[in-house]
Amino acid sequence: KKVEEKKSDGKKGGKVEKEELELSEEDRAKKEELSLLVDRSQDKDEGVRRLALESIRSEIRTATSSMTSVPKPLKFLREHYVPLKAFYATMESGELKVFLADILSVLAMTMAEEGSRESLTFKLEGSSDSPDTWGHEYVRSLCGEIGQEYSARVEALGAEGESDA
Repeated sequence: KKVEEKKSDGKKGGKVEKEELELSEEDRAKKEELSLLVDRSQDKDEGVRRLALESIRSEIRTATSSMTSVPKPLKFLREHYVPLKAFYATMESGELKVFLADILSVLAMTMAEEGSRESLTFKLEGSSDSPDTWGHEYVRSLCGEIGQEYSARVEALGAEGESDA
């Protein structure tokens, strides 16, 4: 929802449009719940981390099963993508790191920098679960990243072959 605000300098006609996200009580509660789960996913207690990651995964899977627009859990987790990636980099190898890689792969679909192929990278580091459990948009996005990776490798081979000649 767009909200107009007067500039603090009080000049005539000086209005600034400000994007304000108006959340319903239900949305606000969901956003707070997801923020708390992100915090708990980085807890020192492995049991707490596991439960938080399972809850985040469940929220995302439920929301992405029939995606027509970016689901609310993905929107609400945007601000946590970079901190979760940083935490992932510090984790020891194991089941929870694989679990978080799956979640980051789905989040990367809408949050990673264009062309980074982070969704594919995290999927390869994640579980061998079928990608379709995260919804058709995720599968479509992964296919696009696989195509980009293939093209980059073919191009690299072609450049390598030309330099040998």
